[in-house]
Amino acid sequence: MKKTLLFLTALLFSGSGFAAERNVTLHIEEMNCQLCVYLVNKELRNIDGVISTKANFNTRLVKVVADEKVTDEMMINAIDKLHYHAVVKK
Repeated sequence: MKKTLLFLTALLFSGSGFAAERNVTLHIEEMNCQLCVYLVNKELRNIDGVISTKANFNTRLVKVVADEKVTDEMMINAIDKLHYHAVVKK
């Protein structure tokens, strides 16, 4: 009983609940400076369900951690708003 109570308390305070997360890597060819990194991170983080982003202009890759409800299309559309083109890396 005590172990179950500890587990439930830890789960309650962990903040993650049972929501599944997914990791996605995007390639954005037009991302070639620090301002681009800022804009890409900002646009992706505005999507409800995106947990974190990490963009790198040297590699032109963005690593995104998001809820399962966030689709590839949602992320690509967000990048399109910047007039950049994103491709999901498999």
